[in-house]
Amino acid sequence: MQKLVKNHVFSLIAWILILVVSLIALPNITGLTRQHSGVSLPQDVQSEVAQSIQTDWGPKQKNTYQIAVVFNKQKGKLTQADKQAINHTVANLQEHQSEYGIKQVLAPDENIATKKRLQSKDNTTWVMQLNVAKKHAAINEVEEQLTNAVKTTGVSTYVTGADVLQNAFSDSIQEGIKKTELITVIFIFIVLVLVFKSPIVPLVSLLTVGLAFITSFSLVTNLVEHNNFPFSNFTQVFMIIVLFGIGTDYNILLYDKFKENLGKGQTRYQAMKDALKVAGKTILFSGSTILIGFAALGLAKFSIYQSAVGVAVGVAVLLLVLLTLNPFFMAVLGDKLFWPVKEIPKEHENKMWHGIAKSSLAHPIIYLLILAVVAAPFALLYSGHLNYDDTAEISNDNPAKAGMLVVKKHFPAGMAEPSTLYIKSNHRLDNEADLKIIDQLTRQLQASKGVAFATSVTQPYGENIQQLYVNNQLNTVNNGVDDARTGLGKVSKSSQKLATGANQLQTGTNQLQSGTSSLQAGATELQNSSQQLTSGLNQLNSQLTNSSQGSNTQAEVYRKSLSRNLSSVPGLTKQQKAAVMQAANAALNESMAGNANGSLQSSVGSLAAAANQVSSGAANLAGSVGQLNSSTGQLSTGAGQLATGVPKITTGVDEVNSGLGQGAAYLTGLASSSAADTFYIPQEYLKTDMFQNSIKVYLSPNKKSAMLMVVLNSDPSADRAVSRVQDLSLMAQKSLQGTRLDKATVAMGGESAKIADTKRIASDDFVKTAAIMLVGIGIALIFVTKSLLQPVYILGTLLLAYFCSLSITEWLVKAILGNNTLTWNTPFFSFIMLIALGVDYSIFLMTRYRSLDHGKLSERILKACGVIGTVVVSAAIILGGTFAALIPSGVPTLIEVALAVIIGLIILVFILPLILPAAIKLTYEPTFRKKSRKNK
Repeated sequence: MQKLVKNHVFSLIAWILILVVSLIALPNITGLTRQHSGVSLPQDVQSEVAQSIQTDWGPKQKNTYQIAVVFNKQKGKLTQADKQAINHTVANLQEHQSEYGIKQVLAPDENIATKKRLQSKDNTTWVMQLNVAKKHAAINEVEEQLTNAVKTTGVSTYVTGADVLQNAFSDSIQEGIKKTELITVIFIFIVLVLVFKSPIVPLVSLLTVGLAFITSFSLVTNLVEHNNFPFSNFTQVFMIIVLFGIGTDYNILLYDKFKENLGKGQTRYQAMKDALKVAGKTILFSGSTILIGFAALGLAKFSIYQSAVGVAVGVAVLLLVLLTLNPFFMAVLGDKLFWPVKEIPKEHENKMWHGIAKSSLAHPIIYLLILAVVAAPFALLYSGHLNYDDTAEISNDNPAKAGMLVVKKHFPAGMAEPSTLYIKSNHRLDNEADLKIIDQLTRQLQASKGVAFATSVTQPYGENIQQLYVNNQLNTVNNGVDDARTGLGKVSKSSQKLATGANQLQTGTNQLQSGTSSLQAGATELQNSSQQLTSGLNQLNSQLTNSSQGSNTQAEVYRKSLSRNLSSVPGLTKQQKAAVMQAANAALNESMAGNANGSLQSSVGSLAAAANQVSSGAANLAGSVGQLNSSTGQLSTGAGQLATGVPKITTGVDEVNSGLGQGAAYLTGLASSSAADTFYIPQEYLKTDMFQNSIKVYLSPNKKSAMLMVVLNSDPSADRAVSRVQDLSLMAQKSLQGTRLDKATVAMGGESAKIADTKRIASDDFVKTAAIMLVGIGIALIFVTKSLLQPVYILGTLLLAYFCSLSITEWLVKAILGNNTLTWNTPFFSFIMLIALGVDYSIFLMTRYRSLDHGKLSERILKACGVIGTVVVSAAIILGGTFAALIPSGVPTLIEVALAVIIGLIILVFILPLILPAAIKLTYEPTFRKKSRKNK
C-alpha cells in the first residue's frame, strides 16, 4: 500500500475513472455547437429588439428558419421552359408544405410584387423565400431536404439564407477542428521527440494533456447544456490549442527539471519531489495567471468573448492533472521516461538568450531606444479596420455561400441580406392616418442615399400606388369638374331656349284662352239650338200624328221649316244637316206615297232623340270648355312665371360655371404642387384583396406592428452599409416624432444592423475586458514577482509584442491571403492568447531569476536568461506549432489568430531577454543608478 501511495497509483485510478465518466457524459458536440453558433447580443440592442418583434410576428414567422432558394441559369437567360419548371418546383413545395415544415412561401412568380423583387432584371435568376419551422428538424436536415426537393431541370439551384450560412460556418469550424486536432497531436509528438530524443515523454505528455482536455471539455459542455454556460464555435478549438500548447510547455518544464535532477544523481522519488517543488511551483504560478486571465472574460457582456471562459475551466483541470498524474509516471518510470537516452545531460545555457541579455545589460538605454525605434512603425501602422462578415469564414465552394454570391451578382448587393425596419405600436396600424405616416417614412427611405429600394404595406412593389395619392385623385376630380362645366354650358344654352319657349307658350296660352272662350259660347248656342230642334221635332211629330196623309205642299212646307231650323243650329256640320234633310225627304216621299206617316213619325222621333243627345253633348262640351278655359288661365300664369324665372336660372348656371372654373384652376394648381404629393387611402380601398394581401405581408397579425424592407446598394457587411443602416434607423425615429407613432418602438434588423451592434458591443467590451484581464494578470504577477514594477515591465513587453504582431499579421494577410482587413474576432482572440500565454515565459524567467540568491542582480538575470532560454524557446516552438495547426483549417479567423500568436511569440522570444534585463538593471541596480545621477 505504501508503495502504491508512493508511486501515486491511486491518482492514476482516480483519473481513469474520471475519464470514463467524462466520456459517458459527453453530450452531442455537433448539435451543441450548432445551437450556440450564432453571435448572441444583449437584448436591449437594436438588432435584438428587431429580432424579438420578428419572432413574435405570427405563427408563420415565429420560431422559423428564414431560407432562400435560388434558381439560376448559368449560361443565357431563363427560357419559358425553365420558368415552367421552376413554377412546377414551387408548386410541388406548396403542395407538400407540411412534409417539409414550411410555414410560409413567397414564390417569385406569385404576384406583381414578387415578380419585381424576386426575379432578376437580367432574367437569369429567380429567388423563392421560405419560412420553415425550427421544430420540424435541425437546420442541416432542413437544408438537405430542401436541396433535394428544389432540384429543377435546366437550372442550378441553391439553398441559402442567414440560418443556412450560419450552419455552414459552424460546419467549417468543426471541419477545421478535426484537422487541427490531428495536426496538433502529430506536431507535438515530433517536437517532443526532438527535444527529449525519446518517444516515451511525448506519449506521456500527450496522454496527460489529452486526459485534461477530454475531462474539462466534457465538464464545459455539460455546463453549457444544463446551466447555460457561455459557448461558441471557437470554444472547443481554443481549448484544444491552449491546453495542448501550455500543457506541453508545462510538461517540458516539469520533465526538464526532473531530467536535470536525475542528472545530478538524485533518485527518481527525490527528483520527482524537487521537480514538483521547483517546476511545479512555476507551473502553478503560470497556470494560475492564465486561469485568472481567461476567467476575467466571464465579466464580458459579449457572448463570443464570454465563451473563452471555457479555457479557464480547461486550465484548472490541466493543472490538477499535471500536478497529480505526472508524479505517477515519474515515480514509476524514472529515467526510463527518457528511453533510449541513457546519459542525462546537465543543465546548459541557451546561447541566444544569454547573448541578447548580456548586450542589453551592457547598454540598456541604447538597446531600449533601438527597440522603440524598430517597433514603433509596426505598432503604429495597424489600421484597425476589421471585417465583420461571418460569411467570409465560409469557402466560396460551399453551396450556401455560392447561392448567396449568385444573388449578390444578379440583384442589388443588399438583396442577399436585406435590412428590415420594424415599427411596433400599441394600437392598430391598418387605418388611413397611420398608413399615411408609414408611407411617408417609406418614401424617405427610398430617397435616402445608398438605398436600392424600400417596400412597405403602402408600397409592396417598392413603388407608389398612384391611386393612393392626392395628385392622382385631384386629376380625377378635375376631369369631373371639366365634365360638369361642359354640362353646365349646355344647361345655360338650353335655359336660354327655355326662356324663348316660355314666352311663346305664354302667347299661345293667351290665344288658347281666347279660343276656348269662343268655343264655350258656341257650345252654349249649340245647346240652345238643339233644344229648339227637339221642340220643333216634337211638334212635327205631333202634326204627323194628326195627319194621316200629307200633300206635296205640306211636305214642302216641312222641308223648308226643317231646313230653317237646321240652319239655325250653329253646331251642326254640313254633312249632319245633309243627313237630316235626306232622312226627312225620304220620309216625306214615303208619306206622299200614302204609306210614310208611321215611318216619318218614327224617324222624327229618332231625330228628336238625337237632338236631345246633341243638346246633352253640347252641355257637356260647354262644361269641359269651361274647365279648359280655367286650366288655360293657370297655364298662362305658369308660362309667365317660367318666362320670368328662366333668366334667373341662366344667370345662376353662369355663376356656378364661373365658380367651377375658378375651383378647377385652384385644383389644377394644387395637383401640380408638392402638397398634392400626399398619401390618402379611401376606406373602400383598404378592403380590396390587393391591399389586404399587402397587409398580411407587412403588418403583424394583430396589425400593431409594421415592417419596412430596405435593400441597400452596397454589400450588407461593408462599412458603408453598416453606417448607412444606423443613419436610416435614426432618421426613422426622428421622422416619427410628433406623429401618432411617436411612442412606437423603432428597430432596424438584418445583417447590417447586427454588424453595427456587434461592432459597438465588441469594441466596448474588448476595451473593458482587456483592462480587466490586464489588471487580473498584473495582480497575479505582483504575487509571483513580489514587485510592483516588474509586472509593469512584463505587461508592457506583452503589449508591445501584441501590437507589433497584429500590424504584421494585417500586412501578411493582405499580401498573402488577399484580404484587406482582419476578421473582427482576430484582435480579441490574438490579445487574450498572446497576453495569457506569453506571460508564461515571463514567469518562467522571473521565477528562475528569483530562485538565484547569489551575485549581482545583472548577473542573476543573465544567468536566469541563459538557463531558462532553452525552455522558453522550446515552449514557444511547441505553442507556435499548435497554433500553426489552425492554418490548414481554412477558417480566416483561425488562420489570422494563428499568425498573430506565432508572430507575437517570435517577437517575445527576442525582446524578453532584452527588455526585462535592461529594465531590472535600470531600476534595481544601485551602481547603475549612481552612475546615471553622476552623469546628470
